[in-house]
Amino acid sequence: MPASPADYVSPFAPREFSARGAWAAWACVAAAALAWLGLIAGAPLLSSGGHEATAFVIYQGLKTVCHQMPERAFWVAGHPLGVCARCFGIYAGFAVAVSLYPLSRRLQRTGTPRREWLILALLPTAFDFTLGITGVWANTHSSRFLTGAWLGAWAAFYVVPGAVEIARQGRDGRARSRAALNKSELTT
Repeated sequence: MPASPADYVSPFAPREFSARGAWAAWACVAAAALAWLGLIAGAPLLSSGGHEATAFVIYQGLKTVCHQMPERAFWVAGHPLGVCARCFGIYAGFAVAVSLYPLSRRLQRTGTPRREWLILALLPTAFDFTLGITGVWANTHSSRFLTGAWLGAWAAFYVVPGAVEIARQGRDGRARSRAALNKSELTT
């Protein structure tokens, strides 16, 4: 016996995104951030361990995102990290903030702070850079790292909700595609 019209639920009706899906999206972002840090720290370790070819490939790949000036990088095992201190701060701050993100917000919340907060988070890095390049302030590895980490940490509050929203829309899009396919099969 067919269901009554009152029991009908449209396949296009918005549904609550599962906590499992949100956790999976967060885990993907966290894993990618930690893997990225692993590449950055792995390059000098590989180089010092005699795996120069592999280290070279990693350094070359990281060259696309950083100037890699050795005098501006932290050194590990006698070799510079794969990126400068500021970039390393951005990536490390991002990785730490993403890892701790579920302690500060529900993962299913996809709203982000106002864009102005991200711009404000950029100011310490911009000041450190500007004061250093003009000679007013001699920035250091520590100042580059800390201002970069501050920016990277704030970026997590924009990237994680975005990743969760992308996962949600991907799931909803697949559900709509299946519903449309089922509907077309019924009409043929």
